[in-house]
Amino acid sequence: MSLIPFAGLVRPEDLLGRTSTPVHGDAAVRMLRGASVLVTGAGGSIGSEIVRQVEALGASSVHFVDNDEFALYSLELSSRGSALLAEETYRLADIRDVDLMDRIFREVRPDVVFHAAAHKHLPLLERAPEAAVKTNVFGTESVVRACVRNEVPKLVNISTDKAANPTSVLGWSKRLAEQIVRRTAIDYGVDYSNVRFGNVLGSRGSFLPTLAHQIGAGLPVRITDPDVTRYFMSIPEAAGLVIEAGTLRTEGSTFVLDMGEPVRILRLVEEYVRLSGLPAPTIEFTGLRPGEKLHEELFSLAENHVETEHPRIRRANVEDVDLASQVARLRRLIADGASAAAIRNVLAPAPAVS
Repeated sequence: MSLIPFAGLVRPEDLLGRTSTPVHGDAAVRMLRGASVLVTGAGGSIGSEIVRQVEALGASSVHFVDNDEFALYSLELSSRGSALLAEETYRLADIRDVDLMDRIFREVRPDVVFHAAAHKHLPLLERAPEAAVKTNVFGTESVVRACVRNEVPKLVNISTDKAANPTSVLGWSKRLAEQIVRRTAIDYGVDYSNVRFGNVLGSRGSFLPTLAHQIGAGLPVRITDPDVTRYFMSIPEAAGLVIEAGTLRTEGSTFVLDMGEPVRILRLVEEYVRLSGLPAPTIEFTGLRPGEKLHEELFSLAENHVETEHPRIRRANVEDVDLASQVARLRRLIADGASAAAIRNVLAPAPAVS
């Protein structure tokens, strides 16, 4: 059974009660006008929206990297007719391939890189921590190294609120990815940063399409807990603020987007029913799955945060970890075919270095 499209029923911005139209300042125009831009994970929901907004801001060329051939093909179909998008701008590639990444970056010579490629499905990654490490940790390391070797002046790495006080394989792997960007930026004195935000309504595989399918098909709606809350943004809103965060000068900072107040999932379901006019579904509470939190957080316990020039972006003061040792241990474990449990044990947050 195929998913029932939700777009004609309820828009994400209607559920959130706020506009999703991105507003870009002069700094974003200065950063991107005439620039060569490369986006990893370009076929995904956030990556493809970043592409659209970057084009609108006047980039001279936009280059797409993705290992999902159908997503890349779909992006190509939707972009045909644009003078910016020659065939060579589409790169079917795995970010974990170090040599291929270096060759692509050497050919493209991007001025700005948005790194959106990642594994993000929390329950699946709990069962497959090796995949999370290979893509979210080693893949990010591959992209960052290609940036350094090819003297890319600006990199923006897209992270997640699950990297704050992580309790899941997803959170731990993205936390390490943040640290890779941070450490590289500090060591090389380059303008590389992380942007952390929560759930995106309407993205592929996210809560809203699933909810639309369940309600439209008359199926029970499954929620983990009656009190569970999450932070939500729309796709254009999140991508727009990622671009704005890229204008803030930094060497390894982690920026956290203002997503408003956390929303009870149960209230979101009730609001969807009200706006769509569909019959109220049966609700089934399934209990929190391994790695899930009842309430997400934006900052780790050891992090404080400060305001930036942008009213909807804060900077987290992130604690250091023994990054080199942790990544090296993960490489040895995976090379030796270690168990999922062994990989999870090494992924668990390392203590702060004083």
